[in-house]
Amino acid sequence: MVAANDFATGSVIPIQVSPYDVPSELQALNRGFATLAIDPDGRVLRANNRFLSMFGCELEEIVGRDVTLFVPPEEQENWARLRTRIKTGGNWSAAARRRRRDGSELWVRSHVTAVTGQDGAPIETIAILTDVTAEIARDAETRGRLAALDLSHAVLHLSPERLVIGANDVFLGLTGYRLDEIMGRHADLFADPAAPTGRAAPDAWIEVLGGRPHAGECCLVGRDGERVWLQTTFTPVLDPCGRLAKVVQTGFDVTEHKRRQSECAWQIAAIDKTHAVITFDMTGAIVQANQNFLDAFGYEMGEIEGRHHRIFVDPAFVHGAEYAAFWRHLRAGRHHAGQYKRIGRCGRPIWLHATYSPIFDMDGHPVRVVKYATIVTEERMRQAEIEGQVAAIHKSQCVISFALDGTILDANDNFLRVTGYRYAELVGRNHRMIAAVGDEADEAEAYALFWQGLAQGHHQSGEFRRVGKDGREIWLQAVYSPILDLEGRPFKVVKYALDITAAKLRHAEHQGQIQAIGRSQGVMTLALDGTILDANENFLSALGYELEEIRGRHHGMLMEAGARGGPDAEAHWAALRAGRFHTGLHCHQGKDGRRVWLQANYSPILDLAGKPFKIVALVTDVTQNVMLAEAYEDAKRQAQHDPATALPNRARLAAFMASALAQPGSSMAVLYLDLDHFKPINDTYGHVVGDRVLGEVADRVRRLLRNDQIAARLGADEFVIAAPGLDAEGAEQLCRRLASELAVPMHHGGTELPVRGSIGVALAPVDATTVDELLRCADTALARAKRDERGGYSFYAADQNERLAAHRRLLDEMRRGIRNGEFFVEFQPRFETSSRRIRGVEALVRWAHPERGRVSPAEFIPQAERSGLIIPLGEAVLRDACRTIAGFDAISVSVNVSPVQFRDPRLVEIIASALDEAGLPAHRLELEITEGILIEDAERARQTLGRLKEMGLRLAMDDFGTGYSSMSYLCDFPFDVIKIDRKFVSGLHDPGRGRAVVQAIIGLGQSLGIGVTAEGVETNDQLAMLMQLQCREVQGFLLARPMSPEALRLLESDAKAPPAEAPAPPRRPRRAG
Repeated sequence: MVAANDFATGSVIPIQVSPYDVPSELQALNRGFATLAIDPDGRVLRANNRFLSMFGCELEEIVGRDVTLFVPPEEQENWARLRTRIKTGGNWSAAARRRRRDGSELWVRSHVTAVTGQDGAPIETIAILTDVTAEIARDAETRGRLAALDLSHAVLHLSPERLVIGANDVFLGLTGYRLDEIMGRHADLFADPAAPTGRAAPDAWIEVLGGRPHAGECCLVGRDGERVWLQTTFTPVLDPCGRLAKVVQTGFDVTEHKRRQSECAWQIAAIDKTHAVITFDMTGAIVQANQNFLDAFGYEMGEIEGRHHRIFVDPAFVHGAEYAAFWRHLRAGRHHAGQYKRIGRCGRPIWLHATYSPIFDMDGHPVRVVKYATIVTEERMRQAEIEGQVAAIHKSQCVISFALDGTILDANDNFLRVTGYRYAELVGRNHRMIAAVGDEADEAEAYALFWQGLAQGHHQSGEFRRVGKDGREIWLQAVYSPILDLEGRPFKVVKYALDITAAKLRHAEHQGQIQAIGRSQGVMTLALDGTILDANENFLSALGYELEEIRGRHHGMLMEAGARGGPDAEAHWAALRAGRFHTGLHCHQGKDGRRVWLQANYSPILDLAGKPFKIVALVTDVTQNVMLAEAYEDAKRQAQHDPATALPNRARLAAFMASALAQPGSSMAVLYLDLDHFKPINDTYGHVVGDRVLGEVADRVRRLLRNDQIAARLGADEFVIAAPGLDAEGAEQLCRRLASELAVPMHHGGTELPVRGSIGVALAPVDATTVDELLRCADTALARAKRDERGGYSFYAADQNERLAAHRRLLDEMRRGIRNGEFFVEFQPRFETSSRRIRGVEALVRWAHPERGRVSPAEFIPQAERSGLIIPLGEAVLRDACRTIAGFDAISVSVNVSPVQFRDPRLVEIIASALDEAGLPAHRLELEITEGILIEDAERARQTLGRLKEMGLRLAMDDFGTGYSSMSYLCDFPFDVIKIDRKFVSGLHDPGRGRAVVQAIIGLGQSLGIGVTAEGVETNDQLAMLMQLQCREVQGFLLARPMSPEALRLLESDAKAPPAEAPAPPRRPRRAG
């Protein structure tokens, strides 16, 4: 027996212990565990502090009470069985659910030991308890996760030797095996023998054997031989000694995904075979192009790889805002589709029907642009030609329409003039009255077959002999075209005809002319199938052939490879065989392989029956003309553009400026830009890198310009921007944007290139009115800018520089003020009109300048918006307003959000952070937004306002009626309040338009269920009229001026005090400060 200190009361009690127990061990036990002592009847004797803290009770509350007070009702039965063990003594351990004093439950693990007396009878029982609530919860969560995984994933258990030791139902369902069929079998049972990748890679299994998990795709072969693809993870399971006990393979079925992936690959391959395909990076640089594209444009891949897309674009289009917007939209992930005019290697126009598709990475960011295109140059030319032909036909040809039985339905004036009939004499009669059909059976039968063919939908064309009203013979070159209904059945016939009577008479004369043509032009005769029958010396000389080399060969041998055969060639010959003429410029291939351009006229020659039987092609060699035209266009382009940057040169700039300055009342801003530190770059890295830097600068400058502005390179590192109609303020904004663009670092081989720019600005007509004078003034201003501060900008006029310096000083002082906390917030209350109770306040920013005192918001807020400082200033105002109003009971606060703030992508996150930091409920914050925000980007505004409404904020349309005031904005956007602008409130005294406008706005808000607040209430008459019009909320100097938080708290206290007699407007507090 030894004596030990009681861990609860401090009294000394005798307990029976083993020889190695010592008091220090009891003290350690008392400090480390919750302990409880109970007598054999289950009453509490004592407990240590850890027990009392664990169960939330005091010792005095539990001593002497039955221990069942810690047992939940549903555990009482189990506890009753333990009482016998307590009375008889004994040791045991168990985990059970217990109850705290406040009724909450916890899980404890108890180690129970009986303390016996000298006679061996138990005198008390000591329980040592540990809180295992978190451990039990984690075990339950783990079991739940394993159960969910077992239901949704295929699971296979493998020994370290890759023998199957278990599998779940999902795995068995995918492979078609029973568990007894695979137990103890090797995992290669599921491997695909025809695909090495179906087996676990040796390196992967070595990684798993080393205790590291491995993930990837795995192909299994089921019992029926079907392949199943899994996205799988091999997870090693270690024993307590850290040795590999087994490997658990979990996975989910991705077979359908693999099938779709394979189908997509085949589709892409099919597109690549049939379309011209080219890939660009997001800067527009060419990454890859397929052979179809290279053939169409006449390039080799090495000639275009890495070059910009602009090499295919007309230079006049490259420098416009539309082209810049085109690439801006692609970089934003938008698709483009349509018909585009592009330029091939030889400068010839190529028309494409194309789709530009951005390709996105796993994070949803566009990384490539793929263009799929069909070459439609010939279709475009044919379309224009056909449209012209149709218009010409209706103006110049005879047109008459018939029913299928030959009854005349209509005729145009040309037909009436040629035949001599009046309209009434033809309509309703049969075609036979004008047809020269004899009584011979053969002619009658042919005529019947002619109309039978038309009724069946067959076209008829040729030369036809007809009879006019006066009996004279008329020859018509005509086409009879059946017109089909929606079901494809002919329902009438339209005839297009030319009067060739005079031509027939001149036929003999034409024969002589044809011979003359043969002496001056190339002539080739072809059969209707394209076989060459004959060619004169001029034709042979142009292509370098002898007649024997081409006679009997097909006409396609003379064409370029891309123009031989195909639908276009077939359509061309079908048209000729149908008797239709063709004229055009064609590129042929000479015997020596050179390109020969021929202006050709293909003329079907008709037999006496009017049917074509051969083709005569009259050609003129215009190769020199085409080459001269291409050279001229190329020279003209080079004469007006700088080759290094593709920008206009000095000559093009001067012409542009002269034209713009010649307009009556014209004005212009000229910005002379000189790159700082360019010469060291050029000297250090060479002219190639220097040219790349100049090209990058040119691209950045181009992105900033409108369609009516131009940027030119004058030489070396000097650029000039001419902006018609741009005033001093606009020129200053453009200078800041240029400086911002040039501040973005450029890199070469991992080295940052320090490129900046100094800018001189001259304005017309203030500084000068001619091109040379403006450039000289801008150059002078540039010299001043480089002297004063490299990387800055300067105006030629002194007053502009003074204004610029004042503007810079103000911005510097504002930045300092934001850092030093010089800006603060005052609050102007809004009142319920009828009760004069404070409904909320509007937060208004103020500036306490350390030298100038209070600065008017009208002076610094516009500058903050133009410079972007409104974003940090607005955030500071928002956070200050939320912190202050969180200290009031039920007042809400409204904060203005400028368009610049609204465009900030972080706006929603900033507002959420301000509310969370201040602890202000979202419904007590109201954002005031002007209509202009909704005009800029309605879709983006809708998304942002929707997110704010989801947070619980209130939205107010500020200054309603001063902007566009579209009713659709109130319907389309989730506004809670309309704020009537103060200018309408001040016009309430006008019983006509002023009062009517306010009444209409209030009625509109009531109809839409939107609150209305009237701003700028300054007189009792205005307040009375607003009450009469049932405007429920007012704000203005009559009721309260903007005030400090302290003054607002006094005003709130006064408003809470009970009124003496009748409610009166709140007193005006003294202005803070």
